[in-house]
Amino acid sequence: MFANAVFVATLIFLALGFWLMHELHFLVPWRSLILHHYFQSIALYCALLFANILGLTIWIERKFFLRDTGRKLKHLDQEIHSGHSELSEEITAQFGEE
Repeated sequence: MFANAVFVATLIFLALGFWLMHELHFLVPWRSLILHHYFQSIALYCALLFANILGLTIWIERKFFLRDTGRKLKHLDQEIHSGHSELSEEITAQFGEE
């Protein structure tokens, strides 16, 4: 889940970066001056922006993709312990009765 969130956050961050480069193309003549004076501030802002985007994507993944996980796992556990599942013999043989 974390790898997917990093991938999505990177895509969003790159898309924002390319859009911003397109919108700020009039600043190209002063690029070296801006980077010389404000590189640390820009880098810090980019790091914080990426961290916020990453947190947002993790929250969205947990909210929408892991919605009914507990209920689904409870149902699977009941099937395994009742013996009506094909997996129950394999799991009982491997882990034994607990």
